Amino acid sequence: MIRKILAGLAVSGATMGGYAFADEVWSTEIGDVVYEIDLENGMAVLSYPTDGEDRGRAYLSGLAGVYTDRTGYEGIWIEAPSEEDLCDVAMVAPDSGETSSNWGRVRVVFVDPDFPSTFVAMRGDCFDEPTEMLVARPVTAFNQ
Repeated sequence: MIRKILAGLAVSGATMGGYAFADEVWSTEIGDVVYEIDLENGMAVLSYPTDGEDRGRAYLSGLAGVYTDRTGYEGIWIEAPSEEDLCDVAMVAPDSGETSSNWGRVRVVFVDPDFPSTFVAMRGDCFDEPTEMLVARPVTAFNQ
């Protein structure tokens, strides 16, 4: 029961002492983006909807545990393998060790330094410079 209450607070974007809970959610034109976990290597993992059943994952260097003074972060996105591989080489997911040839670079810039904040994400395929843009607005108790 306590876990459900904490999960509800996290999804509603509740803050405590200026710090956000780890499970932040943003609304985008493709669906909700969810702050999943922090990795020991300093990467934060955000998931997002894809055309398939699996969710894609963005791995952002330096964002793990940062809820104030957020700026810009770079990393990679990885989606499940498919019949048509996007890239000539495979990337290994830092959290699961799974490989996929459907990946690319991602750059995320927060509009405001503290939670809750809108962010703009840009992504590119494989080693290409990120050019596709997505705006993500925080889901909070005030805008549900």
